[in-house]
Amino acid sequence: MTDAAIVRARRLATPRWLDTRMGLGVLLVLFAVAGGARVLAAAGHYSKVYVAKHDLVPGERLTADDFSIGRVRLAGQGHLYIAAGAPPVGYVVARFVAAHELVPVGALRAGTVEDTRLVAVPVGAGHLPSGLGRGSLVDVYLTPKAAAGAAPPAPVLVLAAAAVQARDGGARTFGGDSTLSVLLSVPSDRVADVVHAVESGTIDLVAVPPAVAAGSGQ
Repeated sequence: MTDAAIVRARRLATPRWLDTRMGLGVLLVLFAVAGGARVLAAAGHYSKVYVAKHDLVPGERLTADDFSIGRVRLAGQGHLYIAAGAPPVGYVVARFVAAHELVPVGALRAGTVEDTRLVAVPVGAGHLPSGLGRGSLVDVYLTPKAAAGAAPPAPVLVLAAAAVQARDGGARTFGGDSTLSVLLSVPSDRVADVVHAVESGTIDLVAVPPAVAAGSGQ
């Protein structure tokens, strides 16, 4: 082969650096495809569950309008939450569920709203927490009226973890005392106790911290 032919063959040969770049390009494409497949596989592990549209209060009977559907990765905890499907219409809230929270299975129970009653409890200003509102949980305490000349009696717990359904926007004055009316959801078998307490002395409402309420299953 002549020198001119050898030079021409070298010019036509594919440079080695081009082979290396092509190999890297192929690897990048493969990595991109694998990454996309991983993302799609992960998306397939999202579960559809019910989410509370607003605060769900104990004793409240649920309708379809109380829920929205969220897609979340539950990492094996799916059995703890209500999967989207037929909404649990007619179920009763057993413990407070905050707006936009996933609805836990343990927060609902089968039953009817007749299991509870709404009782208006007059509470003197300064005998309830500030910021109390719908969905708050409170312990109801009674300080009985003291007999003439007797030492003041100790407060007694009348009802634990009662759900607040509503409250007056402002205080009212009865006989010179400033009083607010708080509407509580009370189990039907405890209504008489609460009404009797209202007539027997001073009522105090003590807030139950949300973490305590959740831990107790209220």
